[in-house]
Amino acid sequence: MRNPLRVAVQRIGEEEPLLLAHHPTCRYYSHHTFELYGQQLCMGCFVVYPVGLLALSSLIVARLAVPGAALFELATPAFYGLGFALIGPKVVESLSPGRWRTRSRIAVKALLAVGLALLAFPFVFRPADRLVTVALFVGFLIPYVAYKGLTALDDCQGCPQRDDFPDCTGMTVDGTYEYADETTTVTPATGTDAADDATGAPPAQETGE
Repeated sequence: MRNPLRVAVQRIGEEEPLLLAHHPTCRYYSHHTFELYGQQLCMGCFVVYPVGLLALSSLIVARLAVPGAALFELATPAFYGLGFALIGPKVVESLSPGRWRTRSRIAVKALLAVGLALLAFPFVFRPADRLVTVALFVGFLIPYVAYKGLTALDDCQGCPQRDDFPDCTGMTVDGTYEYADETTTVTPATGTDAADDATGAPPAQETGE
């Protein structure tokens, strides 16, 4: 029996690759995606959203099934604290020099999703805390999304087609990818690896694992 997930991913990748990965298809953006069944998938869309939804749904179901569980006896600030603690690794990863390896990036994005679910949980069952919960949730998301938007083109640094964006070859979403593999280091400053860096500057090292 054929794996239905494999069939779906490969078919979508062949017919509508933009639905799987909406990032430029060049090696400067390889850290935004991961490979599954030969196709590139966006980490945000296929890690953060599903994990976050699953985490929040699981918390809600568990609360309804076992309302007296120790977790649900915690004060609301404890949920906020746990949530921000799990969001922390993603903040560190975003601010760190170099690029973390794929599995490490997936892990911190999954932790981010669970952290956001914990932040959102009090909104469902604790009406008195809803205003504060919304303020904290939105207060994190707005600066985070703004930061991502302002730094979106930083990955293009060093690309010979940077001035042509968005009319560069990386924006030709046709299912053809020129992503770097795990052994290729692309520096945030120049966007080049050791073999292609004409300046001779040492490449940034990937961290984590």
